[in-house]
Amino acid sequence: MLEILVISGSLSRSSSNTALLRAASRIGRELTAIEVYESMAELPLFNVDLDIDPAPDAVTYFRARLSSSDGVLISSPEYAHGISGVLKNALDWTVSSGDFYEKPVAVFYASPRASLAQASLIEILKTMGARIVEGRARVWSCSKGF
Repeated sequence: MLEILVISGSLSRSSSNTALLRAASRIGRELTAIEVYESMAELPLFNVDLDIDPAPDAVTYFRARLSSSDGVLISSPEYAHGISGVLKNALDWTVSSGDFYEKPVAVFYASPRASLAQASLIEILKTMGARIVEGRARVWSCSKGF
């Protein structure tokens, strides 16, 4: 069974991106073990001086969840034509550890107007060595349907 980590770029309780990811996790439960990462708010602001061994506990946990997953689903709102600060912060913590290297990643989004953020997210992930999933599970918008 594949283990998929689901990451929302929103901390809002009423986030449509988080709701989309939760729905995706329910749909795929028969074929995959899906974990919704719930600890984004616990990650400290990225500081290269803290990116040492051992890293802060929340960072170590996040990296471990990424390392043990077979793939990742990410959804993020768009803020000022970019990804959310909380998601960028989380991604910054993984640059030195290489946890996204060769990791299959699918990008979902709830708003059809989030195209600039999604392009930015895909560029960041590709720069980190992630394999963006193409085909049926590539970038989706709720307005386009599943």
